[in-house]
Amino acid sequence: MRLAGGTIICARNASSYYDTVIVGGGMVGNAMACSLGANKSFNSKSVLLLDAGRSPVLNSFESGAPFNNRVVAISPTSIDTFKKLGVWDRINSHRAKKVNRLFVFDSCSTSEIEFERGEQEEVAYIIENDLIVGSLYEKLSEYKNVDVKTEVKVEDCSIPNGLENMATIKLENGDIIETSLLIGADGVNSKVRQASNLDYTTFNYNQHGLVAILNIETSNGKNETAWQRFTTLGPVALLPLSDSVSGLTWSTSPEEAQRLKQLPADQFVDELNNALFSQEDQLPYVNQAIFALNRMNPFRRETFGRKAEGTTPPHVINVQEKSRASFPLGFGNAHSYITTRCALIGDAAHRMHPLAGQGVNLGWSDVQFLDKVLGDAVREGADIGSITYLREYDSAAQKHNLPVMVSVDLLNRLYRTDAPAIVAARAFGLNAFNSLGPIKNFLMNYLSAHR
Repeated sequence: MRLAGGTIICARNASSYYDTVIVGGGMVGNAMACSLGANKSFNSKSVLLLDAGRSPVLNSFESGAPFNNRVVAISPTSIDTFKKLGVWDRINSHRAKKVNRLFVFDSCSTSEIEFERGEQEEVAYIIENDLIVGSLYEKLSEYKNVDVKTEVKVEDCSIPNGLENMATIKLENGDIIETSLLIGADGVNSKVRQASNLDYTTFNYNQHGLVAILNIETSNGKNETAWQRFTTLGPVALLPLSDSVSGLTWSTSPEEAQRLKQLPADQFVDELNNALFSQEDQLPYVNQAIFALNRMNPFRRETFGRKAEGTTPPHVINVQEKSRASFPLGFGNAHSYITTRCALIGDAAHRMHPLAGQGVNLGWSDVQFLDKVLGDAVREGADIGSITYLREYDSAAQKHNLPVMVSVDLLNRLYRTDAPAIVAARAFGLNAFNSLGPIKNFLMNYLSAHR
């Protein structure tokens, strides 16, 4: 039974045992709980989700309500995950903006890259974080084997060295819970990861991500393209939320982010439009070389510079009141995502720069890998906390995540400089890749394929 405040009442005692305990709700923790609830092998197993917050109310996402400033680009693979969990229709019935085109360009040159899908397909959907959290949370009420405790805080975790003991979680209210498998989905500052003593590599980018909700104006009245411009201080991204509204993610220095947050709205809009449209940092000799190369490229359909249509981002009209906020950016990865009776998923396991919008999508991939491994363990009668099975999850997730994380890290470093030699090299590389249609189309089909 669900309380008005959002807590599902458990039939068990306060101090109790669960086969699996997930610490941390949010987009990844809730998805993990839904996956185990839907996993037929787990029908006889007990699952507990511990969430420090409260679930968002879905009626706050009806048409006309203000948009939340934290949004995410959901990949086609993640959409398939939500469809399998039975929550995609719930999300899409509120507000989810389809994006069938991604356009990336540089403030220092005319180099650009464009990814586009047909009208019946998508590059991604842009959706508010809390809409995803709320939709997953509502789905959890359908699973008899999943209990949820909201507004609870974990005080301490204890993870054993061997299978002879259970993992334990102590809550701030004094409750103690034992479990065969503790799953950490509790974010960058994960208490579960700290208790696991797993090695963790991390560093800060000395950048903050500035987010806001913008009213925009497009030339054709449609807002179906996600835009990203690389500037010397970091990338500026506009993510469509409706035909007249976009979400902003602007990566810049901590000092600049603080200054931008405090600017009057009209000055902020002026500076943002300048970051999107200014030609002051363009290097003429690089652009001349790109022009010459384009004329010689047999794969490029247009050889005389940019097409006028579809290469200009929307004009920002104003910023939604009180929507500006910022957060620090960094990199992190646990050397292993598992130890005996413990597994890490999402930001508890890895953290990356948001410029490619892949962070939470990697977390949902973690969920799918771990759900499969745990299902196999239960069917084979094994201990779900056994490192023998968990190692399969770690191997699959690390192989999937690290190439993406390292590539994005290198891309961020490459575009944070205005050194002429580096600008020239990256401009030629980006332009050449965009011009090689067959290769670009192959990559696009691979990345956007529903798998």
